[in-house]
Amino acid sequence: MRKKIKERLENPEASSSKESSYTLEKWIYFYLLNFKKNEVKETTIDTYLGIYRKHIQGTRVGKMKLKSIISSDFQIFYNGKVAEQYNAKTVRHIYILINSALNKAVQLKYISENANTAVVIPKCQKYYANVLNAEQVSKIFREAKEDPLYPIVALTMCTGLRKGEVMALKWENIDFEERELYVEGNLCRVANSKEDEKTTYTEKILTPKTENSKRTIPLIDAAIEALRMQQRSQIQQKEEYKLLFVDQGFVFTENDGSTIRQRGFMDKYHDFLSRYNLPSIRFHDLRHTFASLLLEAGESPKVIQELLGHTSITTTMDIYTHITKQGKIKTVSALDSMIRNK
Repeated sequence: MRKKIKERLENPEASSSKESSYTLEKWIYFYLLNFKKNEVKETTIDTYLGIYRKHIQGTRVGKMKLKSIISSDFQIFYNGKVAEQYNAKTVRHIYILINSALNKAVQLKYISENANTAVVIPKCQKYYANVLNAEQVSKIFREAKEDPLYPIVALTMCTGLRKGEVMALKWENIDFEERELYVEGNLCRVANSKEDEKTTYTEKILTPKTENSKRTIPLIDAAIEALRMQQRSQIQQKEEYKLLFVDQGFVFTENDGSTIRQRGFMDKYHDFLSRYNLPSIRFHDLRHTFASLLLEAGESPKVIQELLGHTSITTTMDIYTHITKQGKIKTVSALDSMIRNK
């Protein structure tokens, strides 16, 4: 089987008659596991496979032969997704996957053109982050210190870490003397890649999302305090579960010392918010809270970009447009006051 695949990849023209029998779904699956996986992270492939299984595999357009699909077939397919009330972002993700696979098919001369490029799909709406305001954040620091989840929630709000980054954090990544935290890992749920089996997942520590995500974050007093609290809590945890606990060096763990199980943790997190009468925001929105409070305090967007590990400042500015708008209003108001005083 491997020999046949190698022959196809090295000499696609020699087997063009056979490749012309590819259906869209078979080609996309083959493309992901033999081409795309060499370009992107394992977790990105998992995301693509999820899109493939949910939106392409088994569909009318998925079962069509590559050479027989025309643009109107794709247009009807996308219109159907809109009618099913999938949002514009989901439709665009499906479009990107199909487009990428068909571009490769054109490159290999399996088809003469990419019929997907002529379609019209909905425009994505600008994303606005949900955040806690300064008063709500202050409430957590005042009232929740005895809560088991306080250390991870407080540390995330003080550092802007992604969920996978804070869950992959090890004690060796903390320098208490220099008051710094080093982001070096990312806890991810990785799916199996077997086409005909039910999807199962395992959790792995992978490298951070991008090169810029490998970063150093200064630790303020509240962050140091949260980490010291977690140290004391973990000592008690090790004693209570000493027959189970295997120390792997993680800051936040299950009772056996393994990394946090994300789904169970999210239930506990939303219970935490409910206990303190806080809005039911996503855990990722604690990261947005960190950034928005810094922006409102007048911090440079460039510095915030580096703290968040964004590759481009455009990403930072697009997410926090509504926050920076308020900052601009304050700045112009200050100028107005100065002119009036003159």
